[in-house]
Amino acid sequence: MKIMDKLKLRINIDKKLLIFLTILLLIGITVGSIFVSILDSTDKNLISEHLYNFIDNIESNNLDYFSVLKNNLITNISFVIVIWLLGISVIGLPFILIMFFSKCFILGFSIGAILYVFKFNGILFSLFYILPGQVVSILIYLLLTMYAMSFSFKMIYTILKRKTLDFKIIMNKYFKIFLFVLLIIIVMNLYDTYLMPKLIKQFFKI
Repeated sequence: MKIMDKLKLRINIDKKLLIFLTILLLIGITVGSIFVSILDSTDKNLISEHLYNFIDNIESNNLDYFSVLKNNLITNISFVIVIWLLGISVIGLPFILIMFFSKCFILGFSIGAILYVFKFNGILFSLFYILPGQVVSILIYLLLTMYAMSFSFKMIYTILKRKTLDFKIIMNKYFKIFLFVLLIIIVMNLYDTYLMPKLIKQFFKI
């Protein structure tokens, strides 16, 4: 409960930043989903082939779960580490925004691709795909981005105003956020790798 109270307090303090990032998230998802429609026929065919291969591998139990999990963990943990480190730097703000937008764009593109290939059935399929793993992950990335930007703003403000800052205290809090985000991302990757394919398999059986 104490952690949740602190989180609510932090969100209230950074409300404007949270609103800005939420808008950026929605823009990224929207642009990503629309982007599928402007691709040429060759690229669309590649998307369809990739999705059908993915479904076939799930239905025939040919997925290399360990390899998928390893690749996902390397990609997502690297993403978290880079965002966190950029928050410590003074020049990291634009890169943090670009990386967060790219995650939102990729999620939107995935949803758009599913809807393009499976049409009406894609609505249900996309729900299986994004709930809860992708939704939780993108919200966690939003939280990390908010804290990283807030930390960076504090550093810039301290330098410009030449004020003293208890770096040890804020760094300790910032590191706890890193560990929390890392834990949730690992759990969501386990879900996406082992449970989500089984749900998709049941969906296509129905």
